[in-house]
Amino acid sequence: MTDLVVAPAARGRGVGTGLLDVLLLPAMDERAWAVTDHQDTAALNFFRCRGRRQTVYPQPGAHPTQIVLLAPRHPALSEIPVLP
Repeated sequence: MTDLVVAPAARGRGVGTGLLDVLLLPAMDERAWAVTDHQDTAALNFFRCRGRRQTVYPQPGAHPTQIVLLAPRHPALSEIPVLP
């Protein structure tokens, strides 16, 4: 999946969470990650509220303003620094 976008009028109604739940099967969820701009507070809050953990450093080769958020059981969480 490249983008997950919910129309402003539909935000806060569980649409994004429903899409995320359907698209990320439990088996895939362990290795799922998201990338968003450091200034997109709505996206950051969305993923953080759903248990995603922000890595301290962006993905190698990523633009420095991008933030990587890993799924709650992502295997890399034990290998790289994450923010609390």
